[in-house]
Amino acid sequence: MKALGILAGPRKGRTTDKMIDSVLEGVKFRDVEVEKISLYDYDIKPCRGCCTCENGSDCPIDDDQKKVLQKMDQADILVFGSPTYWSNITSEAKKLMDRSSNFFQMTDTGPVRTKDKPSKVVLVTSCGAPFPFTHLMGVIPGSMRAMKVFFRRMKRAQIHTIYVGGMLEPKTSQPSERLLKKAYNLGKSIC
Repeated sequence: MKALGILAGPRKGRTTDKMIDSVLEGVKFRDVEVEKISLYDYDIKPCRGCCTCENGSDCPIDDDQKKVLQKMDQADILVFGSPTYWSNITSEAKKLMDRSSNFFQMTDTGPVRTKDKPSKVVLVTSCGAPFPFTHLMGVIPGSMRAMKVFFRRMKRAQIHTIYVGGMLEPKTSQPSERLLKKAYNLGKSIC
């Protein structure tokens, strides 16, 4: 089995990244092969709206998108994390999703992933707003909704979520040991 962690945020070693690492450590406990990448290390350009991908053809934009999709295609477990920016995912996460139609099969109801991989998906987000404002203002739900809309198109995948709020000092804030342990246990439990 293979697990792929994807950091869709710019801050390595910070909250979202550490939560992804903890989930992957739990997965590794079950002797799963693990790889982690950062979308900010890849050159992924925005969608041009040419609709080439909607008829099953490869995207004509020559960048690193195909490399990331190939890694996703080979993963049994996918851990995807984006910090919350204005109640949504990062622009890097959005570019990946916007350009991924050919990762799916087009149907009358839109793109659907019918392959068996990935079979499990963990979605991770973090934000500065403290609880309960994370939910009252729609901050965490907005980011999670954006990720779920994309990953629920993977019909065979079980989706799990975990989030961290209250990271008001992003340069110094770190997730609590309790939350890191919760992420670790989630990783162990999904294998």
